[in-house]
Amino acid sequence: MNDPAELYRMQVRELRDYAMFMMDPQGFITSWNAGVEHLLGYAEQEWLGRHGSIIFTPSDKAVEVCEAELQAARENGSAADIRWHRHRDGNELFANGVLNAVRDERGTIIGFTKIISDETARKQLQDSLTESNTALEQFAYVASHDLQEPLRTMTAFAQLLVRKYRGKLDGEAESYLDFIVKGAVRMSSLIQDLLAYARLTTEEERPCSVALDEDIEAALTHLAQAIAESGAKVTHDPLPTLSVDRGQMIRLFQNLIGNAVKYRKPNEPPKVHVSAEQKGAEWVISVRDNGVGFDQKYAATIFQPFKRLHSAEEYPGSGVGLAICQRIVQSQGGRIWAESVPGEGTTFFFTLPVKNKRQRHSNAAHQQRVDQPQFAGSERSGSS
Repeated sequence: MNDPAELYRMQVRELRDYAMFMMDPQGFITSWNAGVEHLLGYAEQEWLGRHGSIIFTPSDKAVEVCEAELQAARENGSAADIRWHRHRDGNELFANGVLNAVRDERGTIIGFTKIISDETARKQLQDSLTESNTALEQFAYVASHDLQEPLRTMTAFAQLLVRKYRGKLDGEAESYLDFIVKGAVRMSSLIQDLLAYARLTTEEERPCSVALDEDIEAALTHLAQAIAESGAKVTHDPLPTLSVDRGQMIRLFQNLIGNAVKYRKPNEPPKVHVSAEQKGAEWVISVRDNGVGFDQKYAATIFQPFKRLHSAEEYPGSGVGLAICQRIVQSQGGRIWAESVPGEGTTFFFTLPVKNKRQRHSNAAHQQRVDQPQFAGSERSGSS
């Protein structure tokens, strides 16, 4: 057995971790390897000559699913899927499949090759983690919601004591009351942010075609007081219209721009600029400021809930804002990161898909707006 080609064919035939087979141009199976029996349960004599649709689910649409995949391979050269497949015994396995068209020297399709790997264990683990995360998020939401009422009572009575006995107690007692009120207010802020963080996955998504320029303007309206007090100047380049959740986009810009306004240098008005650049199948949005900046080694830490680089006395806040930003971006199919130099400012970058795969059922008018972004630049200044 010195023929390398024959040795290779034997190795493929005996490979058990991947089901590998070939079909003729009509989709009928013409070859087999040991992985077919190992993963799908079919012996060679049971497998050869059958139509490739026998492995697809649901059974009443198996032929339709198989033919659609064959047609995609005819048109594009290959087709990939990850879906539930049918085992010989009737059970199902979650498998990743790749179908390739095979052509002769004239370019005529003479058959198809199919490779399948079993991803059932990974799928079950992923589903289990998703279920656990959902349960934890729901628990956080309910727990945070239920904490609101007793906290409101504590805050109200503490403030009542302050108003009623101000000037009647010694300085130490009044200081204690101030600590109680401030602690209750801070706890309320933490709970509100925790609720917002939990709601991002418990709320139903509301995807639509959104002009990001309008979302920034809405965010700046919410930040009007902070912008006026700090003398901040916020500008932005023309931004695209994308299929995203408008409420989440407003919250994202509000958090990032508000963050830039808050972490400003002493005696220097904040300058914030938002820009966008399309790179392949995604838009890269940047939010640049001239603030205090931070050491780049903390670039990943800042997106963790309740992780802060400054004390609450220096810069108030709960430490959840950037974690919310990360969850929003990820829920829209993007990613977020930051680049910074201490004393020279920070730039936050996040990506959004040009065409959001979550929006498969968008209507034609919405799809046209996704394909042809609309633009309009603007600026907002606290000194105007």
